[in-house]
Amino acid sequence: MDEEQFLMQVMMHIDEAEVMTVFFPLLRRALVVDTRSSYESDPLIEVMPQVGSMEERVTTLERRRPQLGHIKGILGVPWMKSVNTLIEVGVMERIERRLIRAGMSNSGAALACANAVRDLHTAEYREMVALIRGEGYETIWERTGD
Repeated sequence: MDEEQFLMQVMMHIDEAEVMTVFFPLLRRALVVDTRSSYESDPLIEVMPQVGSMEERVTTLERRRPQLGHIKGILGVPWMKSVNTLIEVGVMERIERRLIRAGMSNSGAALACANAVRDLHTAEYREMVALIRGEGYETIWERTGD
């Protein structure tokens, strides 16, 4: 599947998904969107640690939001590009509109998405710093003396 086809599929599924997770393997983080809501609970968008499986993500959300019952379906999207690319191609805008359709106010959805993007940018920055410092990474060759 080419990049354009992939993006079209992602956009289509955002419009339909009850719960979605856009996971950033390089950051070990996931953008989790739960469009389920009730009188006491608004839809949710949050950056969470990456988990080992979709089943683990479902279990985590169901435990955290038991008043919403069982999750009927979850969309998982691996995102290997930058956080800015997620914005530039319109994925965040589409998620924001999805949250509004799920019952979140326009300003609430905009603020929640902005907070999530801020958290993702922070994770991306920290990972870049760790990469530069070599923290958590192994070199494939050693530097030789000057």
